[in-house]
Amino acid sequence: MKTITITSVPGFDEWREGARKCIAERIPPEHIIWQSAHTVQDDLFGDSEEKCDSKNSQSKLSIPKPTLMLLKYALCHNSEHRFALCYRVLWRVVFENKHLIQMKTDDDIIQLFAMAKAVKRDAYKMSAFLRFREINLEGQEHFVAWYEPEHFSLEIKLNFFQTRFKNMRWSILTPYRAAHWDTQTLVLEDNPDSSVVPDDDRIERYWLTYYANIFNPARIKTNAMLNQMPKKYWKNMPETSLIDDMIKQSDARARKMISDGNNH
Repeated sequence: MKTITITSVPGFDEWREGARKCIAERIPPEHIIWQSAHTVQDDLFGDSEEKCDSKNSQSKLSIPKPTLMLLKYALCHNSEHRFALCYRVLWRVVFENKHLIQMKTDDDIIQLFAMAKAVKRDAYKMSAFLRFREINLEGQEHFVAWYEPEHFSLEIKLNFFQTRFKNMRWSILTPYRAAHWDTQTLVLEDNPDSSVVPDDDRIERYWLTYYANIFNPARIKTNAMLNQMPKKYWKNMPETSLIDDMIKQSDARARKMISDGNNH
C-alpha cells in the first residue's frame, strides 16, 4: 500500500504530479491512500509514504483537456475523498475508457460532476458577494476583503478579480489563503490574518445610503432572496445589515408608495 501526502491547498499541482507517477508505475487506485496535511487517513498496512514534489517530477501524461479541467475543479472541493476519487477516475480514463467523463450514469462521474458543480457555484458566489473595504497601506489606497468560501475556490476567481479590478490595489483574504494584487503582481499568502480588514469604510457608508434608497418594498420576495443570497454570506456584506429592518418596514413603505401614487 502506498501513501501519498498532499501538503498544499487545494493541492491540484501536487496531486497531478503524484498521480502521473503512480499511473506510470501502474499502481491501481485501491493500492494508494491519499491524505492531506490536515486530514490523515488511517493506513494500517501502509509500507511507504511519499510527499509529492511537483518541482522534481518529470513524468508526463497526456489527458484530454475537458477531463483535466473537471478534475481541477473537483480537487478544489473540501471533501477529504477528492484525491482518491480523482485518481480513480484518472486511472479509468487511462486504462479503461478515455471517454469516461461522457458516461453520465457512472457513479464516479456523477460524484465528480457534483463536486465540480459545487465548486463552480461557490466561486460564482465569491464574485457576487465579496465586498472590498478601503484601508491606507504604506501611504497608498488599498482595498481588502474577507470572504469564507465553502470550498477552496479562491484561485478559480483570481483571473476575474485581476481583470475586473486591474488598476486597483487589493487583497482578498479567506480562512486558508490570501491573494494580494498591486496592479502588476499577484502574491498568494497562506493562513492570513483577518484582523487587518476594517469594520467599515467611507465608501461603504455611501453604498449603504444608495442601497437603502433603491430598495423597492413592493418587489421584495424574501424566499427568492434567501435562495440567491443565503444568510451565511450576510456577515461579510455591508448592505445586509439593512435587510431585516427594510423587510419589517416593507409593508408600510409599499402602502405609502401606493398612496403617494394615487394622490398624484
